[in-house]
Amino acid sequence: MEYLKRTWADVSLDHLRHNYEQLRAHMPSGCRFLGVVKADAYGHGAVPVSRYLTELGAEYLAVSNIEEAVQLRQGGIRGPILILGYTPAVYADRLARLGLRQEIHSLEYARQLNEQFKGSNRRIRIHLKLDTGMSRLGFFAYNCERTVDELKEISQMDHLIIEGVFTHFPVADSIDGADANFTHTQFERFMSMLNTLKGIGIEPQLRHCCNSGAAIQYPEYALDMIRPGLATYGVLPSTDLRGMIDLKPVMQLRSTIFQIRDFDPLITVSYGRTYTTLDPTKIAVVGIGYADGLSRSFSGNISFLLHGKRVPQIGRICMDMCMIDISRVPEAQVGDVVTIFGTDGDDRIDVDDMAGRLRTVPYELLCGINKRIPRIYLDGENETEILQYIV
Repeated sequence: MEYLKRTWADVSLDHLRHNYEQLRAHMPSGCRFLGVVKADAYGHGAVPVSRYLTELGAEYLAVSNIEEAVQLRQGGIRGPILILGYTPAVYADRLARLGLRQEIHSLEYARQLNEQFKGSNRRIRIHLKLDTGMSRLGFFAYNCERTVDELKEISQMDHLIIEGVFTHFPVADSIDGADANFTHTQFERFMSMLNTLKGIGIEPQLRHCCNSGAAIQYPEYALDMIRPGLATYGVLPSTDLRGMIDLKPVMQLRSTIFQIRDFDPLITVSYGRTYTTLDPTKIAVVGIGYADGLSRSFSGNISFLLHGKRVPQIGRICMDMCMIDISRVPEAQVGDVVTIFGTDGDDRIDVDDMAGRLRTVPYELLCGINKRIPRIYLDGENETEILQYIV
């Protein structure tokens, strides 16, 4: 398979399968698995990942918006897809035609969707979003008496079928005592609302609240379905969870050396002249920059792997390239592979460690990998597919 050996991402289907099996092992018997593939499967490629998760046995998939759902349908994905975000009511007919599930977060929104189908026999399956403490989308599941009346009205709408009900935990990946108590409070609020709904005849088939953190730390909260996101891709949502589950990173990001030159002391490097060589220095130009998703904020604060050795990035990261000091790797040549994150020899650079350097989360780094970088899907050592967005 041919692709430009400039910068690329290796996506391991072996590791994806491993993580799926590990998460499944945490689930109670009969619990379903929803594969979260929004944001291009966290940068891993939505259609190939969705296809593989479906083959592994994932019963549901979830995306952020209707355009992502259309992409999956056009890619041949036929299973249930839940849209976790808002879809304007004018797209109701499309939701129905594509057989999509839509979250419902307010009575007004439910009325708008139902009205769009007036005069037809069309119906769509919906999942009610309960806000138990995330304070984002949803019906208040606490301190709000009218919520039950609103949900009862929705249950009586002709064109909306309540298939599921869910909530979201903001700190289920934390072991801090106060955070653990808050997560427990959220779950109690969720279950209390479910019991109240049951009392008025509303019993959704699917109750789900476990994101990655909760799926790992609170498997007793799994109910009918879990929806792990980042953990599916082999990255923990928090370092607090280290040792609780065996996950393997699905993606490794690679680049190549364009040029190697020797520089004297007191030579400045890159924009702004922020780096000056102190000794004779061998510098390589690497084919990745901030337009590829390597944040400019990493400048001078990161190392890559070359021939199994850590090499510091120096000077400011440019749009399409950056520079590394390879003085400790004299055998390096033009065309050699440089690992931005992943494994090389006996060493490994983890994307969550990189995120820590910027005081951000690994989600942001993975989702930020640019579409001009091809994704190479590997089954063991064999390349099975190449996803190229540009050509």
